[in-house]
Order: sequence, then C-alpha cells, then structure tokens
Amino acid sequence: MILAGVLLKLGGYGLFRVMGLICYYLTKLNYFLIVLSLYGGLVVSLFCLVQSDMKSLIAYSSVSHMSMVLMGIMTMFIMGYSGSYLLMLGHGLCSSGLFCLVNILYDRLMSRSFFIMSGLMSFMPSLSLMWFMFCSCNM
Repeated sequence: MILAGVLLKLGGYGLFRVMGLICYYLTKLNYFLIVLSLYGGLVVSLFCLVQSDMKSLIAYSSVSHMSMVLMGIMTMFIMGYSGSYLLMLGHGLCSSGLFCLVNILYDRLMSRSFFIMSGLMSFMPSLSLMWFMFCSCNM
C-alpha cells in the first residue's frame, strides 16, 4: 500500500517541484517524453491484461497511471499540471484501498489468483460492492 500510495507519487511530486527549474531545457524534449510515456503506458497496460495475480495487476496499473501523470506534466500547460495532480491524488487513495481489499481476500481465500476467486459476488456481496467502488474510482 505504501509503494503505490506514497512512493510512486513522490516521483510525480518531485517532477512538479523541478519543472520550474528545468522547464526551459525540456521544451525541446517534451514531445519525445510524451511519446515515450505513452509507449510505456501502453506496454504496461498490455502486461495488465495478462496478469492472473491481483496484487501484480494493481501494481502494474499504478505504473500505468504514473505514465499518464508524466504525459500531463510534459504538456507544460496548467490543465496538464492540474490533471496530473488530481490523478496522483485519486489514484493514491484508490490503489491503497485496492491493495487493502486484496489483503482481505487473501486472508479469506489464501490466494491472490483471479481463477480461484470466481463466484465472489454470491460468496461476499458487500466486499464485491467495495471492489466495484474502488475499481470505478480508479478509472
């Protein structure tokens, strides 16, 4: 919960703080960094599609969200900055909640695999509602 909720967001916060100093130097590189971040986010999203472990899926989605944050920062517009800030704030709260839900499921079922957790809606309906809420907020 600490890695996705705090440590990844510290990198984004560091970019916010340093952008005032290196903004002039990044004007020539910002399109390259946007394309690189877009490619990295796409590759990590494809990794998310083939995951069978829930904890790995949430960790990879956190990396994908940080690529979107980098794209917003590299636009060098106030709307990009504010969108990146809000994405970091929202994802920091949601990813910690998702990791907590994975831990609750692991304590009950002794597995983090998607294949073991079929039929979860009839087995634990209130926890399924929490999963739906956190996954919807994470999008």
